[in-house]
Amino acid sequence: MTTEDQRETPQETPIQRFRMPLDAWLAFGEMCRRRGAFRARHLFDLMWNDIKRHGTEEEKAIFAAADKMLKARRSRSKAKAS
Repeated sequence: MTTEDQRETPQETPIQRFRMPLDAWLAFGEMCRRRGAFRARHLFDLMWNDIKRHGTEEEKAIFAAADKMLKARRSRSKAKAS
């Protein structure tokens, strides 16, 4: 499902690009800030919920592994910050 250059490095998550109107993107960012949410995490959660409802078993497994990796990465970041 991924090409060699899209695979994640151990230190960072790759940036994904997609098109949407800038005003809509900025409004979404403001809503996330008001709610205390990170835009990228909120988008991931929205996609994960769709995958849980409509995805194949393979897609669900891929998202479950990605979610686990992101949670582990976040917990390491929090540990470094304290």
